[in-house]
Amino acid sequence: MKKIAILGSTGSIGKQTLEVVRGHPGEFKVVGLACQTDSLEFKKQIKEFKPETFSIAEKDGQEAILKVATWPSAEMVVVAVVGMVGLLPTLKAIRAGKDIALATKEVMVVAGSLVNKEIRKHKIKLIPIDSEHSAIFQCLHTGEKKEVRRVILTMGKGPIAKMSRKKLKKVTMSDVLHRPAWNMGLKTSVDSATCLNKSFEVIEAKWLFDLSPNQIEIIVHPEYLCHSLVEFVDGSILGEIGAPDMRRYIQYALFYPERRKTIVVPFVDLVGRKISFEEPPFEKFPGLGLGFEALKIGGTMPAVMHGADETAVKAFVNKEIGFMDIPKIIRKTMAAHKTIHSPSLSEIIKAERWGQIFAQKALEEYKK
Repeated sequence: MKKIAILGSTGSIGKQTLEVVRGHPGEFKVVGLACQTDSLEFKKQIKEFKPETFSIAEKDGQEAILKVATWPSAEMVVVAVVGMVGLLPTLKAIRAGKDIALATKEVMVVAGSLVNKEIRKHKIKLIPIDSEHSAIFQCLHTGEKKEVRRVILTMGKGPIAKMSRKKLKKVTMSDVLHRPAWNMGLKTSVDSATCLNKSFEVIEAKWLFDLSPNQIEIIVHPEYLCHSLVEFVDGSILGEIGAPDMRRYIQYALFYPERRKTIVVPFVDLVGRKISFEEPPFEKFPGLGLGFEALKIGGTMPAVMHGADETAVKAFVNKEIGFMDIPKIIRKTMAAHKTIHSPSLSEIIKAERWGQIFAQKALEEYKK
């Protein structure tokens, strides 16, 4: 029986993780639960799973979250909190010798180099939960790193992607939340619509798989069946195909390196299904290229990019700016930043905060 702790248990990924646990009785013991705010949902989780420890960030503070992340009996920590709050608990869990099932992309986006150093030092496993990165992780098992020519991140094509440039200027939150496949939180839904989420995934892929930026590409896949591909030096391309359901990737991470029969995820009937690919819309969606730009500069730039995005997304949600203004605010913030190369953890955190603050100033000027 594997003992796990879940950070962000009341969020989308956290709740789906508990669905997987329920689907495999006797396989897992939930020893720790942590969430941001108190709720009836969290109380129900505590009553059902009877964890050895639990905490609520807004009430118990960060130290309590770190306690859950480093709980002695936990073998694996599922990091499914939103944003930068997942960074320190992940590092602490790694240092405590815990394997990590990672759904919080900000951890690798802003501090990938530091996280990788800790992983090597403490010899733990980090298994990605994001569909694209799990797909790549699985495909890479068929070859060695030196045999990889490139990885290809797939992206969907929902209603917003099909809009004209004129209509994009009038996109609303209702449009953003009208998603054809994945069920996401508010922030991730906006980032997916602007393609900033895919930019973050580019940065994450670089650190997860030790790639150079020119080994990472993006391709549009409208059918949501293939969740990323790996091309090897002999010309072979391997892709991971399945239902667009996060529980499949969660289950893979929890049982890794084994595969278990799925209990909660539907199988896919491929008869009559279509698989197609299209060029990525870099010109139509400026946010799509920002990840490559941040990687090229390196250092604190990805953290600044993330901070600026936090501010810009909030402004859009609050109807202070338009949908297409989001990447403009981020680019302006990135252009103003003096990059620190090989930053410390504190410098990364400060840079991310600087990105938020500068973007807010740029936003105020923009609204005048």
